[in-house]
Amino acid sequence: MPIGVGASQDDDAALAYCLGELRREDRDRYLTLLFAPKAQRVVLAALYAFNLECARAVTAGGEQPLLGRMRLQWWRDALGTPSEKPSQPVLAILAKRPELTPELEKLLAARERDLTDGPFAALADVIGHAQDTGGALAALAVAELGGGHAAAAGAAGTAYALAGMLRAIPYQALGRGFQGRLCLPRDMLVGEGLTPDDVWTGKKIAAVSGCVRMIAAAAALELAKLRDLHGVGPALSPLLHGSLASAYLKRLAKADFNPFSPNLALPPYSRPLLLSWRALLRRP
Repeated sequence: MPIGVGASQDDDAALAYCLGELRREDRDRYLTLLFAPKAQRVVLAALYAFNLECARAVTAGGEQPLLGRMRLQWWRDALGTPSEKPSQPVLAILAKRPELTPELEKLLAARERDLTDGPFAALADVIGHAQDTGGALAALAVAELGGGHAAAAGAAGTAYALAGMLRAIPYQALGRGFQGRLCLPRDMLVGEGLTPDDVWTGKKIAAVSGCVRMIAAAAALELAKLRDLHGVGPALSPLLHGSLASAYLKRLAKADFNPFSPNLALPPYSRPLLLSWRALLRRP
């Protein structure tokens, strides 16, 4: 896949690596990337692949938090002291854009909080974490494309992150396959008479679903910020995170907000069709 006029073979190889990783492990963002102008796909692919590496570090920290923090620190050090020609393909692209480093370090810090901080206290903390991860990533991506819509992209990315956190509840207990802290905050759990252990036993699904419903409503409020967007131009690609978030939230609602339902994923064929339709409408 070409990446723009003047691209080097090294850039092509680095892009191919990033796209391959995303295609395997972050197919949603891979698909949204295909709707970005070719000239900007290199940096967007590197940003998304960097985010994937952060997520992998959190997963690695599920059984050994220190290991996860060490992996995040490796990326922090690599960004802070880039070599002249990095061998790691993601760094090979990002090294050419040192002005992105402060924002990438913020993403690292946000991911590290999944390994160092205690449980979320309130819904505002959960939303804040989604803003600092998925929201910040989408805003970074839209800034690369120009044409504004940074706030809308942040809202789309935040909603997508919240939907993802809800779907990941079965994997939010420390251990193998860890995907971050339990996204149901303490005050919600107390209000429903739950403990974190109750969530994973599956014995109080109605109460768990009540908590999930409240966070899904917060995600829907983020999506409402996209309702009147028209003619978004080149900014469309990261805004499509909102289309995916909406689709996942609908699946969750159909499952009565049970995060353990086996039917929360979107069928493989439906995602490209959904994104193509929204792109045709030029609306997220």
